[in-house]
Amino acid sequence: MRNVPTGQQRFLTDVQRLLATLIIRDVSDPRFSGVSITRIERSGKQMVTVWVYRGGVCDAKACMQALEKMTPHFEHELRRALPKRRLPNLRLRWDVNFEKSGDVLQMLRDLERP
Repeated sequence: MRNVPTGQQRFLTDVQRLLATLIIRDVSDPRFSGVSITRIERSGKQMVTVWVYRGGVCDAKACMQALEKMTPHFEHELRRALPKRRLPNLRLRWDVNFEKSGDVLQMLRDLERP
């Protein structure tokens, strides 16, 4: 992770915590069950990139389409929860690196077996 100022890191952590709570508590879409926010990054001054992943068998494209439809709701709720902050727009991305790391871990487990 690149060197991020403490205040900005705290802000990104708050956004990640609030988004995770919104996904778990407020949204009753079964496509979101098991969705995790793997990381969150500032992408310029007006954008925050949120990397998500869902373990198990899932349709990543359908999950991302549903999440993108919910993005205005997430932004609205974040603005309500963090009223003194000027919130950048959210950009949701599927975390393929997390998926690849799981594949590597499985290969290592397979090597350990006699």
